Formats: sequence, structure tokens, C-alpha cells
Amino acid sequence: MKTLGIIVEYNPFHNGHFYHLSKAKEITLTDHVIAVMGGNFLQRGEPAIVNKWARTEMALEAGIDLVIELPFVFSTQDANGFAFGAIKLLDSLQIVDYLCFGSENNHLDVLYPISKLLHAETQEFKDLIKEKSKNGYEYPKARAQALCEYHKKFGIKNLETLPVHTLENLLKRPNNILALEYIKHLLNLNSRIKPMPIKRIGAGYHRKTITGELSSATSIRNEIFKHFLNFKDFNLNNKIKTALPDFSCSVLMKEFNDGRNPIEIKSFEQYILALLRKMSLREILQIHGVNEGLENRIKKASLKSSTIEQLISTIKTRRYTRTKIQRILIHIMTNLTKEDTLSFNNHGPLYARVLGFSKKGKKLLKIIKNNSTLPLITKFAHYLKQTTYIEEEQNIFLKMLKYDILSTDLYVLGYQEMKFRAARVDFSHRIVMKDN
Repeated sequence: MKTLGIIVEYNPFHNGHFYHLSKAKEITLTDHVIAVMGGNFLQRGEPAIVNKWARTEMALEAGIDLVIELPFVFSTQDANGFAFGAIKLLDSLQIVDYLCFGSENNHLDVLYPISKLLHAETQEFKDLIKEKSKNGYEYPKARAQALCEYHKKFGIKNLETLPVHTLENLLKRPNNILALEYIKHLLNLNSRIKPMPIKRIGAGYHRKTITGELSSATSIRNEIFKHFLNFKDFNLNNKIKTALPDFSCSVLMKEFNDGRNPIEIKSFEQYILALLRKMSLREILQIHGVNEGLENRIKKASLKSSTIEQLISTIKTRRYTRTKIQRILIHIMTNLTKEDTLSFNNHGPLYARVLGFSKKGKKLLKIIKNNSTLPLITKFAHYLKQTTYIEEEQNIFLKMLKYDILSTDLYVLGYQEMKFRAARVDFSHRIVMKDN
């Protein structure tokens, strides 16, 4: 039996995702597919447009057999933290043979040597990162510049003939960056999982307008938000329908018509502004992602801003990108601290929480239960009372779970229909099951 692992957000599931999944199955010839999926808040510092169970339903309809949630404390980190959590989770299941991911560059013989350098982190490379960081850029950009400089001076092993400008272009692409992080963490864990890149096709990741059948998730969300006024009389227009499989359209319309409207960071505007105005500088400084005096900038902006857009625009600089700021705002919403994040990153995910499975996926669960180094959570409440971890790890285990619970409790406050705003949905919502 061969098993394919993929790391997804499906925000929402679109035709490009369908292509990636079909291609991944085709090139790996695997029997089963496991998806590790971000929950209600995602890596770009945004809430998912629909909740994690709705997106799980899309995944199962598309042909995925088992969907496991990436804990909130990893799903909302930068590319490094996000990739670490997802790879560690897949590796811990002990049954995954391949990892397929979409990237702008699908040549493993190019991606692998770069990841190997990131994994090894020679002293020369570390020194270059420090030097580039002094220019006022955020760490990812400073590291990209350091990579190019290292390649000029020393040549990346097995890529000596690769032009520097080609490397520069590669490092500007968001899916390439994630691909490098995935491979790096497979190396860090000495994992048996084999990476398999698939060339991304269609519209660019950041493309804001729908361009046809293969459009970006960003453009699809923008089109939905642009036309959504009230859940009682909303219909997906033809542009949106063109970019989505029929089952995604059906799931979205059911969610919206029931009163679970599309969620965006603006949905929590007043809550975020209220929190920031209430918090002291010291409290803001303790939040994961806040450093180098950024707390002062955030606090000042919160007192002057009347909208979330104004807040982000006021804080944003060359060093602090919109995505980084949005992640910080999500961490402020949940009070995710640097101290807690350090503990989580030292351990990695401590459980595999099942969101949904198909008939084939049900058989996978039995195999995982016998092989995984992590407990498999199917009944949520049970694991708040009993764990088999030692005391220190049990505390971290429970704290990690509680961030998942809190993130859902806050997410539902964005719904227009008041009856869906009640807390503790993680305890009451059933696992999504597909019979065929």
C-alpha cells in the first residue's frame, strides 16, 4: 500500500487544486491520499472563507481519503513554522510515502540542493543572513538575498552553473518558498517521505482577478467578497462558477445560504481594534511575531485607525509586510505568545485531529492508530481529560488543543446568523464522512 500526503488550505477548493490532486495521484500511483489542512485561520494571517468542516467536505468530494487538521499554532505561522508543523505531522503518521506540492519550479534537482543548504546552515551562510538583515528587510527577504550572495561567492553545491538571476526569480515565488521549506524539514527529520514537486499552472498566486477556469484562490475570494451583501439573497456568479468544481459551488452556497457567510479579517475588525486599545505595550510585545519595537507602531496605529484596513496600512513597512501584520493580528486575537510558540515549535504537533474521511480513509485510520507516534483524535472531549504524555508534554498538548478550540470560538463570531455564533463547536460538530 502506498500513501500520498499533501499539505493544503483549500480556501476554497478550486480547479487548480483539482489539477494538483489529479496530477499527484497520477505520478505517484498511490492507493490513498491524506491531506493535512489548516483550520479556521490560515498561513497568510487570514480567516478561512468558510469553516474547516466545509472545506473538508470539498476535499473528500475531490477524492481525498483522510483530512487531518494542522493545529492553529502552526497553521498561522510563517512559511518555516507552517511547513515544520505540517511535515512533522505527516511524518509522525508513519505511513506516508510521498509528499506532493505545487511550486512554480518543479525540478527537484534544483530545489533539493537549495533546501540542503538551508538545512545545513553553514557559518558563511549565517553570516550573510546577519549582514542582509541590517538592510531593514524582514528575515525571509534577508535570507533570500543571503542565498543569492552565497551562490555568487561559493556556489550552491550541485547548482554551480545555475545563473544567479534564475535563483533570484525562484526565491520570489511563494510556492517555491514553501517547497524549499517542506524539503528542508523532511531533511531535518530524516524522513522517509519522498518529495514530489508539481509545476503550478494557471493564474499567479497573488492574482486578484478571476482569469478563467484556472484562477487563484485570492481572486475567487475577492469576487465573492465583492458581491456578497446578505446571506439570504446571494448567488455565485458565472465567473466564480467557472473557477470552481461543482461540488465546491454547492458547499459554498449551502454555507452562505444557511447564514455562515464568507469570513475575512474585516469580520473581526472591532474585536481586534478593541483588544489593541486595551493592551499595554508589554502585552503586545509578548505576542508571537512582535519584535524590534513593532509594539509601539501597532499601539499607535490602533489609536488612530477606525478600520482594519487603515490599521494594517499604517503599520506596514518594507520590513513588516501585510501578511506578517495579519498573522500578528490573528495571534493577538488568540493571545498566542512567543513563549508558547517556542514550546510548540520544540515539540511539533502532539496529536492528529481527524476532520473527515472517506470509506477508504476509514481503513487508513486503523493503520495509523497502530503505527503513528501521535494519538489520533476522533472524539475531541476525550483528549481534554486523558492523555498518555508525561506531565510537561501533557500541559503543552492541552494548551495546543485549547488554541484550536479558542480559534473556532472566535471564528464563529464572524457569522451574520446569530444562532451560529455559539462557542464550543469543536465539541459538537461531527466528523465529515463520505460513504464512497
